[in-house]
Amino acid sequence: MYEAFYGFKEKPFTLTPDPKYLYPSRAHREALDHLLYGIREREGFIVITGDVGTGKTTLCRAILSQLEEGTTTAVILNPVLSEDELLRAILHDFGLTGAGRTKNELIAELNEFLLRTITAGRRAVLIVDEAQNLSRGLLEQIRLLSNLETERDKLIQIALVGQLGLLKHLASPELKQLNQRVSVRYRLEPLSYQETCQYVYHRLMVAGGTTGLTIAPGALRAIYQHSRGIPRLINLAADRTLLRGFTEQSRQITRRTATAGIKSLGEGAMRPAQPRSFVRYALLAMGINLLLAAAVTTVLLTDIRRWLPAGASAVKASASTTPNAPAAVPLTVLVGTFATEPEARAVERNLTGRGYTAMVARGAGPQGRASYSVLVGQFQKMAEAEAARNGLVANHGFGTARIVRTVDASAGAEIGTSSSTSQPGSTP
Repeated sequence: MYEAFYGFKEKPFTLTPDPKYLYPSRAHREALDHLLYGIREREGFIVITGDVGTGKTTLCRAILSQLEEGTTTAVILNPVLSEDELLRAILHDFGLTGAGRTKNELIAELNEFLLRTITAGRRAVLIVDEAQNLSRGLLEQIRLLSNLETERDKLIQIALVGQLGLLKHLASPELKQLNQRVSVRYRLEPLSYQETCQYVYHRLMVAGGTTGLTIAPGALRAIYQHSRGIPRLINLAADRTLLRGFTEQSRQITRRTATAGIKSLGEGAMRPAQPRSFVRYALLAMGINLLLAAAVTTVLLTDIRRWLPAGASAVKASASTTPNAPAAVPLTVLVGTFATEPEARAVERNLTGRGYTAMVARGAGPQGRASYSVLVGQFQKMAEAEAARNGLVANHGFGTARIVRTVDASAGAEIGTSSSTSQPGSTP
């Protein structure tokens, strides 16, 4: 409805689990790493859990594009099945007929397929989403599938992805054997405020960019206060915020716009239980602003020093730089923009190998073609960002690196505001 008004190719905040919109937050990167490790190392059972709306299904779909060649997968998205139906669903997703009449015949067909797979040097992976809905009988059936093995290797790696109730199931005495076989576990947490801001801009860039839109820091704060870092709630709040801006025919999204849009969701909108930031907002309501700000600044500066590569914090900012107050949202260093994803990924791997926290963001290039930008770090102070940029320029040859803001705290400018006159481009 509002896509053309803001210049988007598609709606940026749909609730469908599209992996191209997956924002690589710390938690989601670590969850992907745990999944990949468990699969590559043939660790048997992997369990990934998270609260409602934290992006588990999107994670399941994203992992499929990151598996090595020679990996055959079966993905069960709706596990509310009988034991026979579950086996048939697994067989069908592996591309088999599932023609057996009895459970034993179905298991024999699966075992035969898995033996052929491992003999051919391939691996088989079963991913079960919404695994909290599995009955204890089905969980026991899945445990029995893990008994399919040779003398040396498991024939199948199994990943259970579900809400926090899955942990209660696994902790029950009846599932003790299954719980003991889980060798890789990870729990997804909500996004921080800084990650929420980056998440919003990441999805806007994927949808077509932000040239027709300006979002004020207060609007981002309102979205975070409503969602408390839950991606599904961020999508709901941001979508209604943009819709409100469209109805007002304004491309300047203010806190008032966001508040009105979020209010239209009504009291029935899903809210996370016991959010991590509850104490922070309680203190703010009590007026203890200065004490809280000092504590938060200390934590952020500690994180910044941890994000910077070794030696980067020792690089001095230029003499003309005046130390800035913390930005409303993070600064980042734009290393360069590339026409193809492989080029950008190569630069990302190069920087990661040198100790930087790098990521690739997809945007819209000339004539609507996709472009891929390589970004480094999240910084609250201009001096910290300049130290990282100076290191990239002086030590690693990235002469076009420049600092950008996701949103300018004073002017509300969109992403792309730079403290440097240099333009992004390919690396030397």
